[in-house]
Order: sequence, then C-alpha cells, then structure tokens
Amino acid sequence: MTGPFLSAERIHLDYGQIKVLKDVSLTLEEGERHVIIGPNGAGKTTLFKVLSGELRPTAGRIVMEGDDISRTAGYQRVRRGVGRSFQVARVFHEMTALDNVAVAVEARQSFEGRKPGFWRISATPEVIGEATRMLDELGLANLRDTPASAISHGDRKRLELAMSLALRPRILMLDEPTAGMSPTDRTAAVKLIDRIIRENGISLILTEHDMGVVFQLGTRLSVLNYGELVVSGTPEEVRRNPMVREIYLGRNAHA
Repeated sequence: MTGPFLSAERIHLDYGQIKVLKDVSLTLEEGERHVIIGPNGAGKTTLFKVLSGELRPTAGRIVMEGDDISRTAGYQRVRRGVGRSFQVARVFHEMTALDNVAVAVEARQSFEGRKPGFWRISATPEVIGEATRMLDELGLANLRDTPASAISHGDRKRLELAMSLALRPRILMLDEPTAGMSPTDRTAAVKLIDRIIRENGISLILTEHDMGVVFQLGTRLSVLNYGELVVSGTPEEVRRNPMVREIYLGRNAHA
C-alpha cells in the first residue's frame, strides 16, 4: 500500500447555502489514533458521516488504501473494514445484549459470504460463542440476557462498541465515546478502548470533547473550527498552538 491508510482530500459539504465543511484534508495512518476535536458546531460529526459513507461530500474525495471510496455506501465501507459508533448508542433496544452482538456477528459472516441471510439471528454455537466472548471482553457478561432498553447509558455505549468490534474492523470510528458518562465510567471506557485497539491492531478515529480523554488516547489531533481544519499534529504540537488555545482549549490549555 502506498500513501495513507485512509485520507480525506479537500472535502466540502454544503447544506444548501450553508457550508458545513470547507476544504478539509486529513489522513489516518495504519495503527494511528487520530482524534478530531473542535467546538460545538465545528463540523466534527458531519466529517464523521462523510468518512463513514453516511453522507457524500459536495466536493473532494475519500481514499482508502489507494481506492476512491467517495461514492461508496456506508455498508460497503463496513465490508472494507470501517466500523463506527455514534454519539447516541444505536442498538436494538428490544433485544438482549447477547442478541445485539450476535446480529453483528451474523452481519459480518454475511459480508464474508459465509451466511446467505442478513439480520437474522442463528443460534449456532459458533455465533453464540463469539458473541459471548465479545461480551466477556467488554465486561458485559452479566448483562447477556438483559434487554438493551434496560441497560445503563455507559453499558449501552460498551454494547455498541462490542457490536462494532464484532464486525472485526481495521478502522474504528468512535463519535463521542464517553459522552454522558460519569468520571468513573469515562476512565474505564478509555482504558477499554486503549486495550482493545492495541490488542487488535486497529486504527482509530474519534471525536471527543473531554480533553483528558483526547490526550490519553490520541497520537495525532486535528482541530476543526467553523468547518475548517485549523491545525493537525501531535498532541503536544496542538496543545502549544496559540490559535487552538484561543478558539478551543481555553481554560484546559494548561491542564
């Protein structure tokens, strides 16, 4: 492979006359942890939607391993190894935690050509075994038979992460993974994410407001402001940048 693992090249995204993303370019190297930060309304989630295939850019392109995937649908990007979570966890609320993960396992097997059906749970030992191991790994084994609707916010975020990981992504995109969590849950979530990406060799892209989480997880940071890329660099470079300190970090600049 030549060039970055994933790159956004001069991305523009307009909603009518409103320009949400303006000439944004960034890259993700294999094994990198790239954190996208910025104030509310900066365009972080919109950029995530473009990278994951939920939205098509008005101009510019997305390239993965040398292939232009700008017009590739989200589910096709999942097949290429892009997994994603959302600010509000997207799980099947009426289903148990185990069945939620089993759905993801079956979806991956369908992508791999091993199953003819899709979104149909098969209680085979292989599927149930893999789903159970994933719940164990994320500390959710005691909730395997609990409906997702009855699970706490923090555990629901972990369940969504388990579903994303069941797809065996090479790139994991996490949109505000610790949003709404208590300090204790946030600390546990950071340790969990760090361990999982290290043990599985996953490249990471995430958005996050909490600067403690940002500097613990990120090996590179990109700062958006009003839809424009302000700076991209190492955490220390970004921390020292006067413009970043002014527009975003503010009181956290010396943390």
